[in-house]
Amino acid sequence: MSKNTRRPTNSPNEQAVDPLAREDRFLVSVVNLSAWIRKNRDLAMIGSICCVLGILALMYYWNFKTDQVNQAATRLQAIHETVSISALEDAKSQLSTFIDRFSGTDQATEAVVLLGRLHLEAGDFLVAISVLEGANLSMDTPSGVQANSLLARAFESQGRWPDAETQYLKVASGSELEFEVREALEGAARARVRQRDFGGAVALYEQILEGLEDVDPRKGS
Repeated sequence: MSKNTRRPTNSPNEQAVDPLAREDRFLVSVVNLSAWIRKNRDLAMIGSICCVLGILALMYYWNFKTDQVNQAATRLQAIHETVSISALEDAKSQLSTFIDRFSGTDQATEAVVLLGRLHLEAGDFLVAISVLEGANLSMDTPSGVQANSLLARAFESQGRWPDAETQYLKVASGSELEFEVREALEGAARARVRQRDFGGAVALYEQILEGLEDVDPRKGS
């Protein structure tokens, strides 16, 4: 045979494949697939558990709020009965506890108004201011309007004329009821008179007259 003659070689496709290496690769693929399935199964299970827990939490919260509102309504009715028999000091104490316990409910807002009014009527102006101002109620609800009106009266009774004027004007601009607007403007006018702002007081009285209906006996001819 010539020295230049080359022995034929097998192509890569014709080379023998090690059966052990092929089996190892197969086992690795199976293990990886099993791990992926197990991982995703755990995630799905965790997701399902989280959904169930979320639903249970929402149901618990709904039941809790419903029970809280029912308890608040019942308790507030009992306090109103205490007020009706003139046990005012006891009612004030109960209202303070009630406001702390049922904070965030409509009944708590109503309790703030009632407590502020009781202190105001008793001449405890500083306490009334503390209760009403501390609640920081907006003008978005009837109870909020009442609370802000009482706060204006408390400022006026305490002789805090600038604060009274500001608060009365706040009520006048925020209330949708004509009689509340009129009473608030009258209060603001009184506060301006006490501050010797007679021109400003006259302007408010003119605004009141413009808003009065023709049938109102207080309107001049």
